[in-house]
Amino acid sequence: MTTTNETANHDKRSAFRGIFTALLTPLHKDGTIDFDSLANLVEHQISQGIHGFYVGGSTGEGFILTTDEREHVLETVVRTAAGRVKIIAHIGCISTMESIRLAKHAEQQGVDAASAVVPFYYKVSMQEIREHYEAIMAATSLPMIIYHFPGATGVSLSMDFYELMSRNPQCIGVKFTSLNLFEMQQIRARCGREFLIFNGHDEIYSGGAFAGADGAIGSTFNMMPGLFAQMYKLIAAEERPHMPTLQALQSEANEVIAHMIQFDVIPYEKYMLYLQGVISSWTVRQPLKQFTEKEREQIKAFYEGSDVLCRHRNGIGTGH
Repeated sequence: MTTTNETANHDKRSAFRGIFTALLTPLHKDGTIDFDSLANLVEHQISQGIHGFYVGGSTGEGFILTTDEREHVLETVVRTAAGRVKIIAHIGCISTMESIRLAKHAEQQGVDAASAVVPFYYKVSMQEIREHYEAIMAATSLPMIIYHFPGATGVSLSMDFYELMSRNPQCIGVKFTSLNLFEMQQIRARCGREFLIFNGHDEIYSGGAFAGADGAIGSTFNMMPGLFAQMYKLIAAEERPHMPTLQALQSEANEVIAHMIQFDVIPYEKYMLYLQGVISSWTVRQPLKQFTEKEREQIKAFYEGSDVLCRHRNGIGTGH
């Protein structure tokens, strides 16, 4: 028999299923944060049908922003979104203390959940990683979403770790940024249907959905949010989505992604958003790659020939 608490918990977690954009942080040419472009980006994304934002992660240059800047970015996103979509605040730092500071600030802003990358650089055990998450959760009442990104952190989490964390009612899921769909499926098998799994590599979103993902948190959604929102709608609406249509949509996305990885992810996406008229500058923080004029010309030529990217033009900024 299902209890009232179990039903409420299911409904609360169901509200997080969908497409969440791992939001970029627009900058002025002098490297300061462009809050007007950030607000434009939020509005553009919502108009394209996304379900929420993941704020302050690696796509948002979170690790090369100051703590104060991370807080101000989150405040702008919360204020602009005004409750229309869910907001997950990435508060992860190497330091547990600094993560707690950001988590408390996020809770004060009224976000829907927190997420934190595993501690990296220092070699810590699964026990210490678990204690890191437990300390953050104890400091606020926010639901926690683990952030698994072994390609960037060098840390691979064990199935026992996932199962143990899933028993904590405050830990509601994982942002799974890995190409290992077998591992994703095993997390689903070990942790059950109520433990949320967000696909993290956009190029395999359709495969991730069939491996058990409840939705996705993606970087390239900044450039083509409507396409991924369409994919999610197709998957969610039918027990057996029309595979040729889904494959065609994934192929459209992957054509862009295949071009992007010839360059560099964050500066590429910012330049595309500039060309689409969503943000006013393509600036990224050092030490991220600064494109040459020749590279920008190559990217612009691809943009002008891409139906997917041109469909996502906005007309707010000065990019076209």
